[in-house]
Amino acid sequence: MSKYGFGGGIELPKPSDAPRTRPKAEPSSVEKAVEAGKNLGFVSRESSTRLKPGPKRKEPQDKVSIPGPKRVVDEYRAFCRENNLTLWQGLELLLSERRNGSD
Repeated sequence: MSKYGFGGGIELPKPSDAPRTRPKAEPSSVEKAVEAGKNLGFVSRESSTRLKPGPKRKEPQDKVSIPGPKRVVDEYRAFCRENNLTLWQGLELLLSERRNGSD
């Protein structure tokens, strides 16, 4: 008996040297099968290009990570929430006010 508690094991069939050849399917029969599957409610399992959720991006995107005092970050997030702005929109608003104020 082996250390795993099994006897001599089982004998597996020897792999064949020649690979099995499958007959080619006719394109018309494949199209018919796909159409029949669609009619029965089957959907394609092929991967699709996954789009990011949310609105379509109209310009190139980037990220900013700014560590800072929690009180400042909390105040900024509260400002954005109160004005119904995303974080980038809040930053853009503050920057535009700064630009307009320096004229």
